[in-house]
Amino acid sequence: MSTLFFKLPRLAILAILVVLIGGLGAMLTLGRQEDPTLIERYGYVLTPFPGADAERIEALITEPVEAALMELPEVEEVSSTSRAGFSQVRVEIREDLSEAEVDDTWTLIRGQVEEARAQFPTGVGAPEVERLYVGAATLVVGLTWTGEGDVPLTVMRRLALDLEDQFQRLPGTEETQTYGMPVEEVRVVVDPQALSAAGLSFRQAAALIASADSKTPAGRVRGEGGMIGFEVGGEFDGISRVRQVPLLQRADGSAVRVADVARVEKGFADPSTQQAYENNLRTVLVGVYISPGQRVDKWAESARAISDNFAANAPPGLKVEAVFDQSLYTNDRLNGLAKNLLFSAFIVIVVLFVTMGWRSAIVVGMAIPLTVSLVLILFSVFGHPLHQMSVTGLVISLGLLIDNAIVVVDEFDQMRAKGQTRFEAIRQSLNHLAAPLAASTLTTALAFAPIAMLPGGAGEFVGMIGLSVVFSISASFVVSITVIPAMAGWFDRKRGWETGQPKRPRRWWRDGVTNDFISDGYRASIEAVLRFPLLGIAAGVAPAIFGFWLVGQLPSQFFPQTERDQFQVSLQLSPEADINDTVEIVHRATDLINGIEGVEDVTWVLGQPSPRVYYNILNNTEGVEGFASGWIQLDSNERTHEIVGEVQRRVRDEFLSARFLALPFEQGPPADAPIEFRIMGNDFDTLDMIGDQTRAVLGQTPGVTYTVASLELGAPTMRLQADEAASAMAGERLTDIAADLSAELEGVRAGSVLEGTEELPVKVIAPMSRRSGMTDLRSATVGSGSGTPISALGDVTLVPETAVITRRNGQRMNQILAFLDPYTLPAPVLEDYQARFAETGFHVPAGYEVLIGGEAENSSDAVGNLAAVGVPLVMVMAGAIMLVFNSFRMMLLVLATGFLSLGFAFFGVWLFNLPFGFNAIIGGLGLFGIAINGSIVVLSLLRASPAAMADDVIAQREVVVDATRHIVATTLTTMGGFVPILLSGDSFWMPLAAGISGGVGGSALLALYFTPAVFRITTAKPVRTALRHMFNRSEMPAE
Repeated sequence: MSTLFFKLPRLAILAILVVLIGGLGAMLTLGRQEDPTLIERYGYVLTPFPGADAERIEALITEPVEAALMELPEVEEVSSTSRAGFSQVRVEIREDLSEAEVDDTWTLIRGQVEEARAQFPTGVGAPEVERLYVGAATLVVGLTWTGEGDVPLTVMRRLALDLEDQFQRLPGTEETQTYGMPVEEVRVVVDPQALSAAGLSFRQAAALIASADSKTPAGRVRGEGGMIGFEVGGEFDGISRVRQVPLLQRADGSAVRVADVARVEKGFADPSTQQAYENNLRTVLVGVYISPGQRVDKWAESARAISDNFAANAPPGLKVEAVFDQSLYTNDRLNGLAKNLLFSAFIVIVVLFVTMGWRSAIVVGMAIPLTVSLVLILFSVFGHPLHQMSVTGLVISLGLLIDNAIVVVDEFDQMRAKGQTRFEAIRQSLNHLAAPLAASTLTTALAFAPIAMLPGGAGEFVGMIGLSVVFSISASFVVSITVIPAMAGWFDRKRGWETGQPKRPRRWWRDGVTNDFISDGYRASIEAVLRFPLLGIAAGVAPAIFGFWLVGQLPSQFFPQTERDQFQVSLQLSPEADINDTVEIVHRATDLINGIEGVEDVTWVLGQPSPRVYYNILNNTEGVEGFASGWIQLDSNERTHEIVGEVQRRVRDEFLSARFLALPFEQGPPADAPIEFRIMGNDFDTLDMIGDQTRAVLGQTPGVTYTVASLELGAPTMRLQADEAASAMAGERLTDIAADLSAELEGVRAGSVLEGTEELPVKVIAPMSRRSGMTDLRSATVGSGSGTPISALGDVTLVPETAVITRRNGQRMNQILAFLDPYTLPAPVLEDYQARFAETGFHVPAGYEVLIGGEAENSSDAVGNLAAVGVPLVMVMAGAIMLVFNSFRMMLLVLATGFLSLGFAFFGVWLFNLPFGFNAIIGGLGLFGIAINGSIVVLSLLRASPAAMADDVIAQREVVVDATRHIVATTLTTMGGFVPILLSGDSFWMPLAAGISGGVGGSALLALYFTPAVFRITTAKPVRTALRHMFNRSEMPAE
């Protein structure tokens, strides 16, 4: 069986063609995207309650929703924000649930919210359950008004909806969303005096108007000929119909109609709650999100064609163009990784040529396209798209996937040199190497398996690295024991003993580079280590210990910032700020930012989260009028580091009353802030006191720009201290007064007008003058008939109240967020803060606790999840090694080399002056499986030699020397595969590449010096005698 492909060349050629053509087909059809698709584990429940303060929102809405959601075992965390008029409950689903289980959980969440809704008081709006799409928008198109005169909001709205419809019909579109969309409505602006004279209240008028909007079917008439629908005419089909609605019938038969007491007009919500601007020009943004598994480049071509065609037909003064196109970044990322892959392949081939000669280089090099093709086929079979993680996994595995081929070809060459025929050389090589290669493949796969199996956001993000490596080395093993030996036999030359000619002299291009002086010196060093094993042990252990010491000197960083020609900005005003205040600050800030060289565009969205132009942005600011967020587009990514800091400094110094943040986009799972503290307790004042103490220390910590407390006390609130007796005499209960005032100030819906497929709500509301002044408000009347002025029911005073209440898992919380200077590492700042806080001597009161969140929590959770998956797999790896060698001593020796190689990996990270983060950790975990392969090969050859097992130092030396070529070749090819990444300077991949490269280099030292030295000790007669007596056996057992 091992020689099947060599004996049947046509079968081998057919297999090669099938694999190559299949790989090409998979490459053309696989989905392409910039980043992995993350499961939608995050979401929120948004419930409006107009007019209610934060404490009422907490008690009446937030607590029932939280209690209902926390009943679900699938929910990991529930956090909430209660502010005037809104309740937002954020939901996080457990990380160990699959995508299908997460979908089922969202169905359960909606059911629980509906159950909680039954407890809501009258006047609460319908709760909205929103799943947060964790991923970047594929395309964001802006409809920006650049003409003269007033902004035609009606035209922009209709065109934006039309464009959104076209994108929704485009195959491959997952969802669309608009930003800064004007809310169009039919407004019934009531004259309070005229309405009072008619003897009606706002609520009564709204109810009468709504009852005239007949859109409900009246049933069906069933006759002998069948059924026919029945309806009552009179639905609202225009403004004139609303104006004619009778509100009151006079005694003389005349009617008081809406037009007699109100002005009916079609307009927009005033004040608007959401707006968007591009370079201070009013715009409406349409964000489009592609379905997972699609080719973003092909989809983007179709989407751009729709946008371009739409722009060509747009009215004068309206600019329609893409303000963000993810396909450009995807193509750049994948093209860059493809170049790295080709560069790595070139380096690997050169190394093979230099170390093994041109024949072996060709044979071994064939493993690269065959293995990569098999991996692409596996991607296609299992439905994995191409993105930066999967392609980077290929780059990482490029040097690994030829290791098996190198060992097989080198062993075949040695067999041929010893006089074996090609057929026998193939058979004996595979019989000899099949088990060790299977073991090394298994151990490498087990080392990368924890990365592929890592749960949670970090696992979803980097998991494809591990899966790509597992696919690659598994495919390379199959290729190396089937096609590669056959090709080695076909390409092999006739040896001198076959032709009867004298042995030809070595040539470097045919046999690889050799140097007798270096070879003799190396042979002498191996013999010295074998005769004095402590030298070999010291040579392996001392550098590793130094590396372990160095890791403690490295700064820590969970995930680094990305290198992009964009960065994010946000602006937060005080809780009482409205959208007009935000617009003013945004315009001034944009003018300031546009004056900085290198800035091309500034895009803002106010009152709602901005489009996600990067995959891990989570923004929970729906309905907050004092908040704006967006992004700044630069002319290149080389200047991002400089411009981010400059923008942060300038805008912060200019607007001292606002919190302005300019931050680069960061890799990894989302976080609210780099440093986060959660102060848990019940009393508002105590929570606020602890928060103030925390913020005071943070404010003195270098690197911290802003601190934010989620709990906000002392917000000004107008309160009517109503006299219940006076209210009862007026025929009003306190709840009725609140409802009447809410209807007048916030408006009340009264039906809708259908214009084609567009439904415009009809809203009854008081004029702006009545809603914006204290004097007019005091004269507002409540109740039916002529009404009673609220000034007669009690005093209207200004009182402080809690503005924002935050909770976590059913307990009140004051969340303290600390934002840092751009590109500042959070870990050193957190350590500095903790030292400063300890010096204050402050003690948290009993019943309260302070939890650390932010990057520290994400990092801890990710490492914990990795350890939970990795430790059992390491045990399985150890068991596999023990079964291969049938020896506990050999198993411990192999595991020791893997552990010591980590010290060399840390040295590599330190050498390139890189922070120690999650990528370095997963690099070290993967390295563990790579580093032990050399030792497995050396031990296999030593144990296969009877003379070496008999403690013959010369025999042991020759075995190690014979194994050196393929160990050096595999080491250089593995390290060479990382050269493009190291040269690119990519801050995200550099720690992983530097760690694995350093560890692989150290593993060669361990395999060639440390492992033989320890093996020599185990085969020494005194040691064997001592072990024999220890086990009380006459013969050495399988250890």
